[in-house]
Amino acid sequence: MPENKPDTVPGVKQDNDAPVLLTDIPPKYAPLDQQPYDRHFGLRLATPAPETHGIKDICIVRKGLAVLIGDVEHDYAHSDLNESGDVVKFHFRYSGSSEIGVEGGELEPVDPMTFGVLIQPSSMKKVECFPAHQHEQSVTLLCEPLFLEEIISGTSLLMSTPLEQFLYGEQKDMYYYAVSMRPEMISAVKSLFEMKFTGRLRQLQIEAKTLELLCYTLDQLSKMWSDTGTDKTPLRQKDIKRVAEICEILDNDLSKAPTINELAKTLSWNETQLMRVFRQAVGTTVHNYLHRARMEKACDLLANTEMTITQIAMSVGYEYSSNFITAFRKYFGVTPKQVRADRISPLK
Repeated sequence: MPENKPDTVPGVKQDNDAPVLLTDIPPKYAPLDQQPYDRHFGLRLATPAPETHGIKDICIVRKGLAVLIGDVEHDYAHSDLNESGDVVKFHFRYSGSSEIGVEGGELEPVDPMTFGVLIQPSSMKKVECFPAHQHEQSVTLLCEPLFLEEIISGTSLLMSTPLEQFLYGEQKDMYYYAVSMRPEMISAVKSLFEMKFTGRLRQLQIEAKTLELLCYTLDQLSKMWSDTGTDKTPLRQKDIKRVAEICEILDNDLSKAPTINELAKTLSWNETQLMRVFRQAVGTTVHNYLHRARMEKACDLLANTEMTITQIAMSVGYEYSSNFITAFRKYFGVTPKQVRADRISPLK
């Protein structure tokens, strides 16, 4: 593995002919003097000194599509802070681990043999933390919006998915989700580290394997998200635990339930992901869960306590008993007074 480490690491020079996607390479990486590819096709980059050594190759496969192939030793623990251009990144971690997230927010693990989707708004900074003694081998596909839209046009991937939200300006927070790589993905990624050809034949081989990997990626995403846009991504234990925390917070004090924004801040989670994962795990929205919990608690109090209807309304978060009575009748089909009179819960 090359160890060409400049004393100072200049940024990659951009000129009028440079592909737009070259602006999205990791900061502080510098081109080596001897380029293995045509300049318009790709660059070989040296890693930043002194924490790491190794290379990253960035290759332009199509207009709007690039592949970044990294083979890097992280000798010491360090963090990289990156700003992104207007691209979607499909990241394949073959070996080595790290953590990523929004600057100042909670970090998500990036584990070996995982495939992840990263949507990073251009106004947002992403931090990635590497522990010491990590051999990182990774492949990242960088897709510009016009290229991606053309590829997925007419498919379910444009039906209320994070990709659709990104393409049409609705994705405001950083989105990252990772799952285990499928065997065919692993094979394609591995082949990008084991190129058998040189020169133009190497370019063709990289192009073929990158397009193959993109096909597997879009197929995987179409299975992760249903035709109607319901997220089918397998939930991680970390997310299941977070959802359980939300339910506990809501159940503990129905009179003063926090807002989505307050829940997100408490759990260091962005609102979009919180709502999406909660609905997938529980089968309903946070609002509907809270409403159901309030109605069921009120019903129990009516049937089993001597609290007045006004007291019960306030205890489950209603300032006015008239609003509570309306909501209760709409939910159960009977009034609170009828439940109190009969002492029979409509839940039974």
